[in-house]
Amino acid sequence: MAKAGPPRAPAAKAAGKPAGGRATLRDVAEASGVSPMTVSNLMNGRLGSMRPETRLRIEAQIEKLGYRPHTMARSLRLAKRLSIGMVIVDDMPNYLADPFITHVVSGLGNHLNANGYALLLQGHSAAAFKSSPMVRDIRTDAICVMLSGSDATRRGVVEMLLGLGQPIVLFQETLKFPAVDLCSIRQDDRAGGRMLGQVALDGGARRLAMLVPALYWPAIGERIKGIREAIRRQKSGAELRIVTCGDGEFRSTQAALAQDLEAHGLPDAILAGNDQMGISAMKLLAARGIRIPDQVILTGFNAFEFWQYTDPVLTTVRSPAYEIGARGGSEILKRLAEGSFAQTDIVYPVTLQRGGST
Repeated sequence: MAKAGPPRAPAAKAAGKPAGGRATLRDVAEASGVSPMTVSNLMNGRLGSMRPETRLRIEAQIEKLGYRPHTMARSLRLAKRLSIGMVIVDDMPNYLADPFITHVVSGLGNHLNANGYALLLQGHSAAAFKSSPMVRDIRTDAICVMLSGSDATRRGVVEMLLGLGQPIVLFQETLKFPAVDLCSIRQDDRAGGRMLGQVALDGGARRLAMLVPALYWPAIGERIKGIREAIRRQKSGAELRIVTCGDGEFRSTQAALAQDLEAHGLPDAILAGNDQMGISAMKLLAARGIRIPDQVILTGFNAFEFWQYTDPVLTTVRSPAYEIGARGGSEILKRLAEGSFAQTDIVYPVTLQRGGST
C-alpha cells in the first residue's frame, strides 16, 4: 500500500473584498491558505521561520482585501491607551536633524502628552511609505503628517491615509483636499519669501540666487514663489536663479554654492532656504574673503536659536514651528472630542528678523 504523502497546505481561497464590508484577519488567512495566527504573526513583525513565499502570499491578500486591523479596538484595555500617529515623509534617514521638524514634533508631542495621549512617530521615504506599519496596522486614533516630494507623490500619500478612515492633520502642506476629514496647518512661507526678497531688492540686489535642497518641500516652493512675487512687484528687472544643494546639509550646500560661483560669479544676494544653508554659505564666503553685506546680501529662514551665533547675525524670518505643532495637537484632540474639525485651513503669520547680513 502506497504511503501517504506529507499533508498539503490548504489551497488559497479565491476571494475579493468581503460583501459584508471590512475584511477581517480570518478572511486574509482563508484567502492565503494559512492560519489566523500566521497572519497575526506577520502583522506584528514576528516572522520567525516564516517562508518568504508565505509572507508574500499573505501580503498580496492583505493588499487585495484592503485589510486594516485596528489594534486599538481589540480590547477595552488597549482602547484606553490613546495615541496619535506622526508620519514624516522624508528621504533622509536623519530627518529629526532638521530643526523645523523637531520643533513641530516637540510642540505636538508636548501638547498630546499633557492631555494623556502618546505620540507614535515614524519617518519614511515616499517609496517605503505604502508598506509602513502606520498604514499596514492602525495603532492610533488620528494621524499627523509632514510631506516632501512632488504634488502627485504627496497627494497619493494623503489619499492613502484618508482610506484608513482616521482624521488627519497636515503640517506645512499647500495642496487642497476639500470635503474630507482633514485639517491643514502651516506658516505663511510665501509671505516670508516676499519679505526677504524685498529686503534684497531694497539693498540694491538685481541678481539673486536661492539655495534649496534637491528634495522638494512645499514650504520651500512657497518661499521661492514669494521671492518671485517681490521681484515682479518691484519691476526692476531683477532675476532669481535657483541653486540646488543636494541634501541641503553643510558640505552639499558649500559644494553647490562654490560650483555656482564658478559658473556665474558672485550674485548680489544669496537667499537660503533655511538658516542652516545660510550659515553654510556664510562660512564659505568668509573663507574666500567676501564681505557680507558689502559685497553680497545673505539671508536665511526660520530663526531658530542658532541663527544668533553668526557674524554678522543672519537676516531671517521667524517661524512659529513649535506653535504649529502644538496647534496640531489641539485641533486633533478637539476633532476626536467633537466629531469634526472646526477649521480646515490654518495659516500662521511669520515675521522678519533683521540682522547684519543685509
